[in-house]
Amino acid sequence: MTVLTVIIVPFLLLLIWIFAPESPEVVMATAERSDLVQTVEAVGTVISEKDLKLRFPLTGVVGKVLIEEGDSVEENQELAHLRNGALKADVTAAQASLSSQSAQLKELKEGTRPEDILIQEAEVENKKAALESAYATFNGAKEKLEKLNMEAKISLSGYVSTASSETSEQLTEIRSALRKIEDVLEDSALNRAATYNEPTDFEMLTRKKANAIHQIEQMIKLLPSNFKDYKEAISKLREVRDTTAEASQTISKMYSFVANMKLYHNYDFSDRETHKTTLTTQSNTVQDALSSLDSTLKTMRDASADYDTQIASAQSTIETSQADIQTYEASLRKQEAELAKKRAGARPTEIQAQQARVNQAYAELNRAKAKLEDTIIRAPIAGAITKVNLKEGEFTGGLDLNEFALSMLGASPYRVEMFVAEIDIPKVKLSQSGSIDLDAFPNEEFVMKVSEIDPTATDKDGVSKYRVKLDFPEQDMRLKIGMTGDAEIYTDFRKDVVHIPGRAVFTDEKGDEIVKILKDNKVIERKIKTGMEGEGGDVEVIEGINEGETIILLIKD
Repeated sequence: MTVLTVIIVPFLLLLIWIFAPESPEVVMATAERSDLVQTVEAVGTVISEKDLKLRFPLTGVVGKVLIEEGDSVEENQELAHLRNGALKADVTAAQASLSSQSAQLKELKEGTRPEDILIQEAEVENKKAALESAYATFNGAKEKLEKLNMEAKISLSGYVSTASSETSEQLTEIRSALRKIEDVLEDSALNRAATYNEPTDFEMLTRKKANAIHQIEQMIKLLPSNFKDYKEAISKLREVRDTTAEASQTISKMYSFVANMKLYHNYDFSDRETHKTTLTTQSNTVQDALSSLDSTLKTMRDASADYDTQIASAQSTIETSQADIQTYEASLRKQEAELAKKRAGARPTEIQAQQARVNQAYAELNRAKAKLEDTIIRAPIAGAITKVNLKEGEFTGGLDLNEFALSMLGASPYRVEMFVAEIDIPKVKLSQSGSIDLDAFPNEEFVMKVSEIDPTATDKDGVSKYRVKLDFPEQDMRLKIGMTGDAEIYTDFRKDVVHIPGRAVFTDEKGDEIVKILKDNKVIERKIKTGMEGEGGDVEVIEGINEGETIILLIKD
């Protein structure tokens, strides 16, 4: 039994160990805080740059060629430029705008000068005086208008009374004449003849007659016993006069209709002449009334003409002064607000706003300078001019893409050439710092700076890449053409930031950046916000992770 136990127990333990599930392997990292550098890396090759090919980045007309073949030039020396007078003017205008905005910012910071406040106070007093003058003019014109209206009412009262009685009298005469005409149209013999010969015209005349009688009746009914003033008298006279003229025209049409009426049965020549006589008599009556109304209307207008002129002048003065009052009141409010503003001084927000305008003007100046600089070819390094393919006045658009405006032989012939991937090329800018660890000098780092970026891609082993050239600050006689090494360009920098390995970050279904962290022996997911990607694959964490937290990179089953 003891022997079996000794044999079986170890055997069982061995089986358990063999078939027990393996624990998952967890690869972890710690969130660190330090400076983070972003770099673009590629293999670099030392090349010869004795022959530099230079051209303008844009087309235009050559304004000036400042060198000749064989001339020695210094680094950054201007070699040629396009016609750029307008761009120079833009730079000058941008500089003036920056100076103006800077002066305003300085003025805001220093505060309002006492003499400026005195000037503004004087402006306020001037506006007050102008407003008082406008009010005085308004009140004077208003008083004059009231006085003129009273004088006109008293002076023209007799005319008004005459016009009132004349209007009533003439309306009565016209009504009487129209009723007598109505008797003519209602004559049975005339009705039969008209209905037989001209029924449509007769019906129309009958309606016109009825309408004329109705208008006169309404005027008599609504006519006041006395007009209140000469304006009402003139208005009513004109209205009655126009209605009378219409009635006169209606009677004339009736006369023509009867005069041309064909005799019919018992409507004989004698009947027609009798009706013509009646219509002529009533037409004369209406014409006399019309003449009397015209005469009375003219008398009223002549008597009131001077008053109308003076009243219109007074009303015009009132309207003008009212407009002036509104203008001066608005201007006074504005000047008083300006005075209060000057007394109070500039607020912090105003200074900040002006600072923003200064910054904008500074940006506009830099933009204008950049546009101007695109019209200038400068020597990238010191050397000698070997070829000038430009003439003043010619258009550079005639150059083939493979041709260059200028060629030069650099004094420092060695440079480094590297081909950068498409995803990294937007990070690379001119004048950025860089370095290369040449295989020939494993323990030495050579410092450089970016001097040239190709605008078009180059096919390298079936992949589109962009050629970048870097210059050494000074020539090292140990360098040989064709030497290679690991080159990098320092494209960005973050000081004292939290960073983690980039492979720990993944994107969830919502598009949010997620990492897995180990907390209290549990794996949990946390949403984060990343910033710059640094060398070595680390990424900056803007929010979501603190220094020292444990990040899970990989879980292997």
